[in-house]
Amino acid sequence: MKAAVLYEIGKPLRVEEVPVPEIGPYEVLVETRTCGICRTDLHIYDGVAYVPKLPHIPGHEPAGVVAKVGENVTNLSVGQHVVPNLFFTCGQCYYCRVGRDTQCTNLSGLLGVSAWGAFAEYFKAPAENLFVSPDNVSFEVGGLISCAVVTALHATKRARLSLYDTAVVLGAGGVGQVLIQILKASGVRVIAISRSKEKLEIAKELGAELVLQAQEEITKQIKEFAGGDGVQCVFDCVGSGTTMKESADYVMRGGQIIVIGEEPDFVEIDTIQIAQRELEIIGTRNGTKQDTADAITMIASGIITPPIARTFPLEQINEALLFMRDGRANARIVIVIKE
Repeated sequence: MKAAVLYEIGKPLRVEEVPVPEIGPYEVLVETRTCGICRTDLHIYDGVAYVPKLPHIPGHEPAGVVAKVGENVTNLSVGQHVVPNLFFTCGQCYYCRVGRDTQCTNLSGLLGVSAWGAFAEYFKAPAENLFVSPDNVSFEVGGLISCAVVTALHATKRARLSLYDTAVVLGAGGVGQVLIQILKASGVRVIAISRSKEKLEIAKELGAELVLQAQEEITKQIKEFAGGDGVQCVFDCVGSGTTMKESADYVMRGGQIIVIGEEPDFVEIDTIQIAQRELEIIGTRNGTKQDTADAITMIASGIITPPIARTFPLEQINEALLFMRDGRANARIVIVIKE
């Protein structure tokens, strides 16, 4: 099969022929149709936060068609459209038992990160990690469910928001754009912040009531819009030291800061402010199997439509990564493996 292989950190991926993965009795072989890309792929490429065993095939946001099932697989059949949950969990540890899949202490793999991924014509996954996608969900949109959509949905579940509350979405890229749609559908008033005017235009179209450029002095505007003391919740889709400090300025007493973005950055925290204002800082990572099922339902029902900036063929994977790194994408990028 054709695949994009990373042989050396920081070097271009090589598109070449590699063997089709062999599956075990409880695994499924999926013919990849599309695969989204995000900053996690750049982190893998750069060897930051995620350092896979090389050679490695990245790609963690695929949609595809079941090509072959293991002899003990009973829940899927050849020809079904599927998307995966990325975390190959044990199902037995404390975190699995309480529904916190992303914290499993016995992961057998993380698709596209520690396990070979879907920048390839085929990928394999445990049958329990694959979810049937309805025919009205296109492969291009399906190629964003496993990361962009699931991450946004899981983050909203980690928050404590009610009807007519106000939230800031800090960073209006792929995940932020999905967040805006989910929050709007939940009756939450949304303020979107980005350095990009193009992303802010999209944010407004998706339902953000107030859009602000990050380089402006905007704390006063946020507090006035939210009623004086700040917003109930900030979703930090960037995760830098700067955005963490800004989040604390935007949030009200007793409010929440949901940290979604991951950057190799250390944060100086004002513990006096956190303690005296009773702020909550909450981390969130991708999503659970239930989140994956819920995300598919929300897309199929039309609640969420993730914007797509551009598609690239697999042969142009390095150009696609550069397009994202240079900040030229105002929404998500999808790699088309097979039309």
